[in-house]
Amino acid sequence: MTKATGSMRLGSYTYLPAPPRADTAKGILMKGGLPVTLEVTGEIVQDFMEAMSALERDLSRRWRAAESWFCESPAE
Repeated sequence: MTKATGSMRLGSYTYLPAPPRADTAKGILMKGGLPVTLEVTGEIVQDFMEAMSALERDLSRRWRAAESWFCESPAE
């Protein structure tokens, strides 16, 4: 499991992890500049955001590959 040190963005949400030496394990979830109350620990949200970001990157990579394949295919 990797630990992010900066903010992570997913859609309209931004997750700000707690500083490494913070008294609390929770980070802050923001939407539109306003904090969203977290009902789970920051580590769980951070893991979720990392997984979603990885999925988003993979989907984007696959989409670009599919687009280039369609563009290079001979027209019928």
